Amino acid sequence: MTKHWFTCKVKYVRHDAEGAEVKATESFVLDAYNYTEAESRMTGICEQEGIRPFEIVQITKSNLVEVIRFDDADQWFKVKIALTSLDEKAGKEKESYQHILLSATDVRDAYDKVRQHMSKVGVGFVIPSVIFQKITEVFPLEEEGGSHALHGAPDLAAEPEAV
Repeated sequence: MTKHWFTCKVKYVRHDAEGAEVKATESFVLDAYNYTEAESRMTGICEQEGIRPFEIVQITKSNLVEVIRFDDADQWFKVKIALTSLDEKAGKEKESYQHILLSATDVRDAYDKVRQHMSKVGVGFVIPSVIFQKITEVFPLEEEGGSHALHGAPDLAAEPEAV
């Protein structure tokens, strides 16, 4: 089975600075094998984080191929990457698209981080868009033998770990 990234929207009541109750809807990203596991994980995360009462109002499978967390940033950006490859049969260049979610301080920082990350791939690429995402937190599934989460800002000269 293949893991997928899911975006979960959770509606709950929180308290503001004055102590008044405020209704909030926040988006979380997590990886799971299917919708049932995504809902189960999101329920567990909400209970663990003390979010009560809550309602999971939407779960959407995303088209992300990779999630990269840098400790020096807490804003999330979805970056569309156009990869160029040569179709041997037709003798033409072919473009395929991938989406990466990464944390960065701003659009320029996200662009620079993806450019540096992709420069090691050795395939022609173009970054047609970098879009801010209103995501509260990303919860990668930790597997035996290691974590998918990248903890700590990597040395940008070194390859960052993928989530």
